[in-house]
Amino acid sequence: MAEFLLPLALAVAGLIAALMTYRGIRRGGARYYTLEREAMLRRATYTLFGSVVLFIAAIGFLVYQQRQATGGTNGDPSSADEQVVVATITPTVLVEQFPPTETARPDEPEVTPTSTPAICRAIVDGTSGNGLTLRVDPGGDEIAVLPDGSVLTVLDDVPVESGGFVWRKVRVVGGEEGWVAQDFLVIRAPCD
Repeated sequence: MAEFLLPLALAVAGLIAALMTYRGIRRGGARYYTLEREAMLRRATYTLFGSVVLFIAAIGFLVYQQRQATGGTNGDPSSADEQVVVATITPTVLVEQFPPTETARPDEPEVTPTSTPAICRAIVDGTSGNGLTLRVDPGGDEIAVLPDGSVLTVLDDVPVESGGFVWRKVRVVGGEEGWVAQDFLVIRAPCD
């Protein structure tokens, strides 16, 4: 019981300081002038701070006494009768090479890389809003009218000259293929 006497006394002193703070704040309500009220509230703040310090000291003293009673001093395992077991966990990491290397298999033929052909794009331009006619053959029957700004894929076929125009075979974004007059196309690089 004697080991709890000091923490109990500190806790009672902290409670008394807190009650004095409450009493001082209640007493200083509207009875005093502004400067006197500020001084009284400052004193109440100090006593409240003191009560908090006393409560913390009481708890700290109880923790200290508990450690002394169990034989542990600041977590030092050499001075205690306890045995400390330290477990170490070693993570296993699988290291893979990125990008993975290909191993040659004797039953598979060797693959030679080929270059991807460049896609040649063209834009319909210069029709004054009338659009460009997509035809079945150079100068042939009409398939559709393509408005200015339409994006086309120019196919690898050789340009054909017919009726005073140079005709290019193109594919519309929807998939239709046909021939258009090259004069109304703006062909993007790397096309010829």
